[in-house]
Amino acid sequence: MAFMTREDFEARYRQDRDPWQYTSSRYEHDKYRATLAACLEGTSGPVAAALELGSSIGVFSALLAPHCRTLVTVDASPTAVADARHRLRGRAVETIVGAIPQDVPRRPYELVVASEILYYLTPAELDDTLELLRDCTAPGARLVAVHWRPPGPERPFDAAAVHNRLRAAPWLAVMRTGGTAEYLLDVLERR
Repeated sequence: MAFMTREDFEARYRQDRDPWQYTSSRYEHDKYRATLAACLEGTSGPVAAALELGSSIGVFSALLAPHCRTLVTVDASPTAVADARHRLRGRAVETIVGAIPQDVPRRPYELVVASEILYYLTPAELDDTLELLRDCTAPGARLVAVHWRPPGPERPFDAAAVHNRLRAAPWLAVMRTGGTAEYLLDVLERR
């Protein structure tokens, strides 16, 4: 199987509006709870500006949005983004159809969430994404990365490879590593 393309993601969402059972899966709900806790740990108020990469149909975005003054979400699938916009209507969320990293708005972010997305990027795209995140975050900004552990032929990386790259980035300090037998979850801070 070839790596997933933007067109492949769009085809999946057109065939099934919730192809990974984001709204019903126990795995997803447990992961969302842990991810949200990691995003908010140690904060005393709303996050001024957050970025969610690979936001899909906006299920996690809806949980995160009440804790942010502004939230920018990016996903490559127009169908998924349309569903996310519907789910997030009335909230301070900018939902963008676009590729990572080229369509991510270059703004300062205090929080970046990358859930089950970075391992779909090519090596060059991952390098460019890390460069973008370095440039769009100030010291103290938080990066929460969570990825499903099992490898897949549709992804250039597995979870361990992505998280090892993040942990090795000289501009990131590892605050906490963890997860479960099913996923890795790391909290990193911009140096």
